[in-house]
Order: sequence, then C-alpha cells, then structure tokens
Amino acid sequence: MILNSSAAAEQPDLFINWRRLIDWFGDHYAEILTAGAIGIVIVLGLIGLRGLIRRLLGGPEATGWRKVAEGVVARTYLFFIVMAAAKIVSEQTVMPHRLADAIDFLFIVAAALQVAIWTRALIVGAIERRIGEGETGRNLSTAMGIIRALVTAGAFLIAIIVILDNVGVNVTGLVAGLGIGGIAIGLAAQGIFKDLFAALAIIFDRPFRVGDTISFGGPTGSTGTVEHIGLKTTRLRSLDGELIAVGNDKLLLDRIHNHAQQQRRRGVMTISVLPDTRPDLLDALPREIETIVSAQKRATFDRAHAAKIGLSSIDYEIVFFVEAGEFAALAQARHDIIVAVARRMTELGIEFTPPPAAAVGPPELGKP
Repeated sequence: MILNSSAAAEQPDLFINWRRLIDWFGDHYAEILTAGAIGIVIVLGLIGLRGLIRRLLGGPEATGWRKVAEGVVARTYLFFIVMAAAKIVSEQTVMPHRLADAIDFLFIVAAALQVAIWTRALIVGAIERRIGEGETGRNLSTAMGIIRALVTAGAFLIAIIVILDNVGVNVTGLVAGLGIGGIAIGLAAQGIFKDLFAALAIIFDRPFRVGDTISFGGPTGSTGTVEHIGLKTTRLRSLDGELIAVGNDKLLLDRIHNHAQQQRRRGVMTISVLPDTRPDLLDALPREIETIVSAQKRATFDRAHAAKIGLSSIDYEIVFFVEAGEFAALAQARHDIIVAVARRMTELGIEFTPPPAAAVGPPELGKP
C-alpha cells in the first residue's frame, strides 16, 4: 500500500498548466475584461481607419495609382487586425508566458501573411494599371495569369520562411534548396522566361501598342501593324497582308521604328530639267518650288537646290516636311507638289528631262 501511494504521488499532473491558466483567469477576470474591451476598441478603430483610408482614396471608383493603393488597403484582413490589437494589448499587460507566446506566434503569422498579401496586391495592381492604360490588356491575359501565379508564390514563400525562422526553425537549408531549385527551373525554362520578361518590358516601356505600325530588323526586316502582344510572341500584319509572329525577346533586341508615333514626315523629291534651260529660269525655279510647297496644307518647306549637273539633265533636290504622322498625308502632299510644279514649269517653259532611251525603246520580241 505504501508503494502504491508513493507511485501515485510521483505521477505528473497532465493538466496542471490548464489549471494554472484557469486560476489566472479567475484571479484577474476584471483586468482581462478590461483588456478585452480595449482590444475590441482597437479592432474597431483599425477597421474604421481602413474604411476612412479607402474613402479618401476614392473607394471602388478610384482610378490610377489611387485605385492600386485602395486595392492594397482593401486587402487588410480581419485576422491581422485582431492579432495586431491582441499584440498591442499583450505588450501592456502582464499575462502567463504561454499565452503571451501564443499571441506573439499568431501575430507573426498574421503579419507575415498580411505583408505577402499587400505585396502581391501592390505588384499585380501596378502591372494591371499599366496594362489597363492601353489596348494590350486583353492580349496579355495569359501573361498576367502567370505573373499573378509567380508573384503569389514568391510572396507567400517568403512569408512562410519568415514564419519558420521566427519560430526557431533553421531555414538555411530550405533557402539553399529553393535557390538551387529556382536556378534549375530558370535554366530549363529560360526561353519562356526571357519572352515573359520581354512582354513585361513591352508593358512598362511601351515601345509600341496594339494598332501601331512598326518596322524592325533593319533594311532586311519587316514592317507591319501590331495585332497581338502575347506571352511569348508579338504578331503583326505585314503590308502585304501576311501574318508575322516574332518572339518578344528577339523583337526587343532589334531597333524598332514606331511609325504611329511620328509627328511629322520628311519628303525628298528629285526633278530633272534639260541642261539647256536658261540660267535665269534655273535660278528662279527653287523660289517657285518654295512658293508651291508653302502653299500646301500642313507642308513646311525646307530647301530646294540644283544638286547635280550632267550631259543630259540638271537635277534639283527638294526637301519638305509634312506636319502629320500618317503616310497618306505625305503621299498626298507629294502628289499635290508634283502636279503644281509640273504646271508651273509648263507656264515658265521649263521642260523635264525625257526618260532614258532604254525606257522608251522598242518592245521586246514576243510582246505587243
């Protein structure tokens, strides 16, 4: 009997910590109720502050960067607000260590996850705002899906690492493993990622938009109208009507000429007159050309000079600008100038140089 009593006395009390916690609540219920009331007031105040900031930013109808900021504030969740209030109250209250440690742990979890949510909302919102300013948004839906997935994975992975590090887990090996895995994935899919980041460069740098006519690849390259900006390729409709698909990364490595962004166009023409034209008419011709060019709508005269003399002709070079970006405006101005110059030269008695003999020679055999 004595041995049994001794064994029973040595058996540990598995619920001693719970009894101590209950006793602490019983001894300090008034202070606990006061701290709880203060915590509720802090929670209500933080919720009201969240609503006030959203209203100041313009609410759901906000635009531009205000919309991005409003979206970030709107994603401040109740769990973080409650744990922030509990943390504030626990800092000013004496409580059992286990309860304080539990509040600290939950606050770290809530803060890490909330920062991840804010970061994701800020990055994705900034990208969507940039896309939403133009016509490329509907063409980059696939890219945006991948971007959201990458940003979400990155933000929450960092949050999980921070949480594990704060609870005492050695995350060095985990970080090293993730780094090696990321390098392996990057090397395996480097082509996709190069085009993806090139698509992001197109979004932010805006070298062109859907509907713009661009040229790339130099003299042997291509010219076309941008129809689609995708995750991997940009598709253009060439002047001949064919569809051109070019990788985003390759496209940005070339020099791009965006004709849609032109504000003026330069026109250069050459006219040839007979070499036996009277000198006074040769001298007067540039002034006549200046008058003709200046009379055209949206045309600005630059210069007109005799540039070359030969046995069969005297060549004049005419340079002017059209204050419009459309090629059609340049073509129409050039047409009007040619007609007006021809009419004025006829009035002055100045004759154009006839075409070379080869161009007006006899027809080839077998042709009418």
